[in-house]
Amino acid sequence: MKEITDYFNTVYDATFRELTRLSLLKAPEDDARDLLQNAYAKFFDLIRRRGKDAVRDPKAYLTTVLKHEIAHFHRSRARISLIPLEAAENEPADENVEELGVSDAASEEIISLLKTEPELTRRIFILCYGYGMKLGEIAEEMGVTEAAVRSRLARARKRIREQIKEENEK
Repeated sequence: MKEITDYFNTVYDATFRELTRLSLLKAPEDDARDLLQNAYAKFFDLIRRRGKDAVRDPKAYLTTVLKHEIAHFHRSRARISLIPLEAAENEPADENVEELGVSDAASEEIISLLKTEPELTRRIFILCYGYGMKLGEIAEEMGVTEAAVRSRLARARKRIREQIKEENEK
């Protein structure tokens, strides 16, 4: 396994800059990171299962996978039909706010901080904590991968914690 990991890291180092540029040109920043992550995850899974000789040209393979991820992202984004965001913002479920480790009073502050997040991230956050949906359900509803949902939630939680901490230090 160490040999596979070393090979993956070598390919990653050699391709990351160019693939990051491609993904940022074709998708919004938060989504671009998720799409790139998905491409590398698929590559790693393939070489883990079949060995490093399974891919003759890793850069070409990763570029193709990333282009497919980007195309899927744009196709699924075009057909997303979601609950109105305003309705979701007004109905956070109290029992799920506890999962964040905050009081009910802080939940209103979190909702207001969510307004600075990208719309897709806000919707994911509200569906998870406001409606108690599971990550897989959210991913299916939003037309993104479960890894993308998990990443967006983690980044949003981190930014919210940092903003609350900054406000409390003032």
